[in-house]
Amino acid sequence: YARWCLQNNWIFLHPDFRGPNRTPEAMGSDLMIADIKAAVAWARQNAPVDSDRIYAIGVSGGGHATQLVAGRIPNLWAGISSWCGISDIAAWHRESSEAGQKYAGEIEKALGGSPSTDPGRLADAKHRSPLTWLAQGAGVPLDINHGITDGRTGSVPFSHSLQAWNAIVPQAQRFSESEIRNFYETQTPPLEISEALEDPLYGDRPPRFRRSHANTRLTIFDGGHEIIHEAALNWLAAQRKGSPANWNPPITARLSSSAKETQSGK
Repeated sequence: YARWCLQNNWIFLHPDFRGPNRTPEAMGSDLMIADIKAAVAWARQNAPVDSDRIYAIGVSGGGHATQLVAGRIPNLWAGISSWCGISDIAAWHRESSEAGQKYAGEIEKALGGSPSTDPGRLADAKHRSPLTWLAQGAGVPLDINHGITDGRTGSVPFSHSLQAWNAIVPQAQRFSESEIRNFYETQTPPLEISEALEDPLYGDRPPRFRRSHANTRLTIFDGGHEIIHEAALNWLAAQRKGSPANWNPPITARLSSSAKETQSGK
């Protein structure tokens, strides 16, 4: 991100979300949302910010955060690029528990208990989950991306992005629960409802499934728990606040990323 911003004269903010997602102050808390709003307000006061080009981007926990701010602060953004995000914390707690991953314990530390056994903790998990808020972000250009092997070679099943799509689009455009389950279990896209897949910005990780509706697009690409920076940032560069999403962005600039840099947290 920083290299892109230096090359293209963008202003770069990196809020720390109140630290890793294992304390009550982090993991999509109201404090975290307030911090993001405050960071953008500070930038607008201290730098020549173009108010029609304020963007959010993130992968994994950042994907969770970008989906969350799409619903909770929809009037701020010209475009949001979300990669491999957690859309449902309670579901991810269950999935992490079943997979023996550390994230289940971290979720319990943030919530103060297990959402699978405590109704109060479940309510808090829903409050911190994008699925609760995304319907309010239907007007924001939102590009949801997820690698098709994530959940197997990575920590967040790509079904989270299918559910995020469902939360924001009209009923007629949604996947059924059986379609989501079959798509994830077989990694075979429902091609009869997919759009054209050719997209040079995705390079050697081409889209395997793509669907768009109004200002929302979903892409399941040939990859895992990662972000394709060049695709994400060139798409954001084409978005303007108050305008419909531009799904055919020009290549504004090139940006090479190593395999390590595409991974979460890099």
